[in-house]
Amino acid sequence: MRPVAALALGALLGAGAHASAAMAQTPQASPTLTADRAQLASCLRQTQSTPQGCVGLVAISCVRETAGDRVRAEQGCARREEAVWRERLTLTSQALGRRLDAGQRARFVALQLAWEGFVAQKCLFYAGQQPSAAQPGRQAGCELREVARRALELEPKTRQAPPTRRPQGRPEIFR
Repeated sequence: MRPVAALALGALLGAGAHASAAMAQTPQASPTLTADRAQLASCLRQTQSTPQGCVGLVAISCVRETAGDRVRAEQGCARREEAVWRERLTLTSQALGRRLDAGQRARFVALQLAWEGFVAQKCLFYAGQQPSAAQPGRQAGCELREVARRALELEPKTRQAPPTRRPQGRPEIFR
């Protein structure tokens, strides 16, 4: 499992209650990551009805700007954009986890772990079908797409009103 996925799942379980604040203030947040976040956020604001169009935006422009080994650029640029989507997925998972009761949260964590395993196997299989020189870049691109899709799938669920819990029947007073 990827280290960031472990962080996200740990945060869902309460191991990192202030992880979102820490992520925003981390000294590791390079100017490139900050610029990539801003570029992605701008695209998502402009294309609210079709956010899938933003997937690959950072990676494609990064590869175009890179001179030299295109295969390494594809891998590095895909990982660079995946970091932004992974961060969004982590924050979304945390927000969703806070809205769920303990049982639902446990099922969500299990679902996310299964999803991480599925993505790892899917992208490894996909990369294995490519010429050996292209495999690292294609695997990174596959993982970028899957993480972005998952983030886009979960983000609307955090904006929905939490379900109201109503009693099953009229309350009874026992004397």
